[in-house]
Amino acid sequence: MARLVALVAVLLLALAAPASAHEADAHTPPDRVGDLRSALIQSSQELPSGVQFQVLQNGEALWLRNSTRTDVVVLDPDGAQRYQIGPDGAAVNAALPAEPTPSGDISEDPEKPTGDAAKAPRWQRISADPAVQWHDHYAHWGDATLPSQVVSDPGHEHLIRAWQVDLVSDGRTYQVRGELRWIPGPSPAPWILVTASLAIAASLLGLVRRSQRPLAVATAVLVLAAATHGIATILGRQAENQWTVLSHEYLPVVLAWLVGAAAVALLAADRSTGRWFAALAAVGLGALAFLQDLPEWWSSTSIVALPVELDRALVSITAGVAVGVVITVLRTPNITRSDAVTATQGDDPARVDGVSPQGR
Repeated sequence: MARLVALVAVLLLALAAPASAHEADAHTPPDRVGDLRSALIQSSQELPSGVQFQVLQNGEALWLRNSTRTDVVVLDPDGAQRYQIGPDGAAVNAALPAEPTPSGDISEDPEKPTGDAAKAPRWQRISADPAVQWHDHYAHWGDATLPSQVVSDPGHEHLIRAWQVDLVSDGRTYQVRGELRWIPGPSPAPWILVTASLAIAASLLGLVRRSQRPLAVATAVLVLAAATHGIATILGRQAENQWTVLSHEYLPVVLAWLVGAAAVALLAADRSTGRWFAALAAVGLGALAFLQDLPEWWSSTSIVALPVELDRALVSITAGVAVGVVITVLRTPNITRSDAVTATQGDDPARVDGVSPQGR
């Protein structure tokens, strides 16, 4: 038991890093999973064929790709030429001052930049890929304090502000328009009920004393649900380098997945050590679900590459099964292969002391 406690402590400390990486700071409110959403609504005209424009991570970044043979120029709100994207790749106007850092975007009504729109651009190539990604302070809520209208009435949808990005291609100007909105999330009650039901069901596995296979199945479900949610979360963070996200935040989580996979293999082979591996994985993955992922239940949107309802179900499965697995391991004795064989023999009155009756 002491070894298990030590291993749990180590895993929880390792998992604290990815959990704290999602905490709000002065610039980043809890919008990776939240109710503030920025989205496109329309363009003044249809964009040229081959030009793609997207809003990433609820407004964390805007992204444009130009696959045509004609340059597209992105304008600042004051009309200055900021980016040029075309056959030669992406370039930034080095004649303009650098954009304000995101940490300065904490205003409810940000002021427009004062760059010199008439100044001739001095293009500096930043990528051979004809795509550019940038942070727009109008498309993203950057204050850790919620908007005033939300504070006074959080239960209703609010338009925080409309935003617009002007693009110029072949002498023609296109307006891409979007809105930053507060959209209240659902009640978490159904997901709490699902989680509690799964916890009770998984804890009943302790009543099955002849085999560790049911515990192996429960652990496999736990690992599969947690891994699917984790991978979908990494893939959903399109405004960031996903390999960096994996290496900086998710390596301890991957370790917990591997511990769970090892537990499944050991339990399937009726090895008693598999139980403690299962408990360790359940404590780690369950703690991560309860400490970090529960806002999925009551938030209107989430940064994940899955339908939000499916992702909420995965979080509930992880949290509920993790609790049940821990209870099962702590309240039942070890089951080994020899125990299972002995129990099977005990059920067969014709099999005594390992000797079968003759003539069968």
